Amino acid sequence: MNRYAYVRVDYAKPFSKVMQIVDAEETPTYLPNGFWVDITGNMAVQLGWKATTVNYVEWVFSEPTYEEREKDISHDVLMLLTAAGQWLLVHPLQYKDDIGVATSEEQALLLAYKQYCVDVSNVKKQSNYPYTVNWPAAPF
Repeated sequence: MNRYAYVRVDYAKPFSKVMQIVDAEETPTYLPNGFWVDITGNMAVQLGWKATTVNYVEWVFSEPTYEEREKDISHDVLMLLTAAGQWLLVHPLQYKDDIGVATSEEQALLLAYKQYCVDVSNVKKQSNYPYTVNWPAAPF
């Protein structure tokens, strides 16, 4: 049995990151935007760790610094808020509410949407940030 780490490579992020660790007989199936790396001899590797390589064959894993974690989470916050804004472009709940044609369900969804955006923006206020982040569930 071998141990494999799925390393997501996202050039917009501050570092490539271990997203999944599995034990398997064979290298797991390819996933987009990343690589499965055999880490059988390195049991210290953890989820969320930084993965660095020069040749995509030899990898070095390390715990990200506080600053690297902050940058990574800030990028995630921006991506989630961008996705929420794009969703609202297709579902103009605020406009419906403004002109008085929103149903009670749409008003409730708009309120949940706004609460979600506030909660995503406030992840930095969580205890143990940036080592642990509890992401809110999107209402859309």
